[in-house]
Amino acid sequence: MEETKEVKQEKKSLFWDVIAPVIFTLFIVVGICFSALTLFEKRYFGRFFVNGQSMYPTLNLEAKNKDGVLYGKDYKPLRSGSYDIDYGIYDYHEQVMKKLERFDIVICRYNYGDSSDKIKRIIVLPGETFYLTRTEKDDEGNGLLYIKNEATQEFELVEQPIEDYYIHDGEYPVEYADSENPTTLGDNEYFVMGDNRGGSNDSRINGPIDRDLIEGKVIALIAKCSIAYDNSSGQFYPDVINYYWPRFF
Repeated sequence: MEETKEVKQEKKSLFWDVIAPVIFTLFIVVGICFSALTLFEKRYFGRFFVNGQSMYPTLNLEAKNKDGVLYGKDYKPLRSGSYDIDYGIYDYHEQVMKKLERFDIVICRYNYGDSSDKIKRIIVLPGETFYLTRTEKDDEGNGLLYIKNEATQEFELVEQPIEDYYIHDGEYPVEYADSENPTTLGDNEYFVMGDNRGGSNDSRINGPIDRDLIEGKVIALIAKCSIAYDNSSGQFYPDVINYYWPRFF
């Protein structure tokens, strides 16, 4: 049965009087929230981009290295902004820095003369005694983390939020993988590593880092970007930035 003219007019009226204003309002609210978030991010948080794959697959999952430059999964000209380099924000405020926890992802440097930011994960906290197992690379026991429980004086296995493949693929220096002579961090020291253990330059090579060398805690990824190189400064910088709804950590 065909709808009458009156029914059609009622449906049309319902759309324009009720549904359309709701949809329009939602678009406005989302737009305002997104704009406010962008402005807030620029004024309140530090920003970073992931120029490397030491945190793969947690960060830069889709980026590929080509002749020393990271590109997205679909290689296109730079102006397209189609590259999939992760771009995010970090919190450097004191109230956050006082509460750094194991497995937080942080922006840091390896020493006071280091001029480039690194993105790593906190593995061992100040004052803790630990060791990492060292077996054949790719062996399922390689890279397991043991931390001393001060209450029981026993070492306990601590599960890491990283895919086993990447943990086992790493190489662990003897000084951090000796259960007979475990390492104890100082009161102001952190042991940091990249999630891509087979492709990360971190505390295994550079040693623990001081608290003052941690610049902030990663809060979220907010965009994908392409990166370009500035010959005058010798630094990479984000070129085309495509924002999306944040992915929080």
